Amino acid sequence: MSPLLKDIVSYVGQSECYESSSEVIEKTMGLRIDDNKIHRLCNDLGEKSAEWLDDQRKDNDTKPEISQDTEVLYAHCDGGYVLTREEKWKEVKVGRVYSSNNLLKTNDKRGYIDESWYTFHIGDHTTFEEKMEQYLDSYKYLKERMVFIVDGAIWIHNWINEKYPCALKILDFFHAYEKICYFSTKVISDKIKRKKWQIDMHAKLLKEGGQEVIKEIEKITCISKSKSEEKEKLLGYLRRNETRMNYPSYLKQGLQIGSGAMEAAHRTLVQKRCKLSGQRWTEKGATNIISLRNLNMNNKWSVLQEYLRNTA
Repeated sequence: MSPLLKDIVSYVGQSECYESSSEVIEKTMGLRIDDNKIHRLCNDLGEKSAEWLDDQRKDNDTKPEISQDTEVLYAHCDGGYVLTREEKWKEVKVGRVYSSNNLLKTNDKRGYIDESWYTFHIGDHTTFEEKMEQYLDSYKYLKERMVFIVDGAIWIHNWINEKYPCALKILDFFHAYEKICYFSTKVISDKIKRKKWQIDMHAKLLKEGGQEVIKEIEKITCISKSKSEEKEKLLGYLRRNETRMNYPSYLKQGLQIGSGAMEAAHRTLVQKRCKLSGQRWTEKGATNIISLRNLNMNNKWSVLQEYLRNTA
């Protein structure tokens, strides 16, 4: 198989399931390539991709400069799941980093990010943190202009507080609001009153911040033990994250407050390929195919092409 054909086959293989990849190649190129052969090629190049991605994380020369005083570096991280043969559902931790200069608008309501850096790890959070640090450590000088938008996971906040204490930490607005809405379904039975309360809390969270929302929830009287437990559970979560919920200030500074970019990263990096119908992976196989996709999403596919040319 020529380097060019390997390039094409691996690119299709990281986008479609192997059987569909075989069909696409046959219909578009008139070549019949067995799906097992595509599988083997993607696995081999996926292992290589993991090595290249490791080099990229460590190479400061390839990292974009954040020079303007108003420029911000955003960092997100979160976990999702992929179905594996060994342990059924296994968590895949994904990180995404980009500059505020990469935030572009198509109109007043919609926008997109034209360039990001991604990383991932299937398994423990310590290894994932190390991967993020290899990339982020060179940006420590930004201090509060390094902005983490994350959920309420304790391991994430402990890691950020230890490694990047000067960074700005924002609790994902929609994650916080989702928790508040869930609480309302447990304590407000009237649907009309519940909807109005949710709308009021949404506005208060945006305009006044977490502290005022906590005060409103503290006022709610719960007559049953189960409702009281739900209230204390929510208050505990909000109090732990209160310093990360100053949304009026963040918005005034022109900062993002939501994790839509992180959700998109999970969909495109992991779910779009690994959650296709009938997909079930070995952990090694999932790591290889996600590494191949990761290389592509980091705009480093040329590294694979050069490797194929040099080994022909």
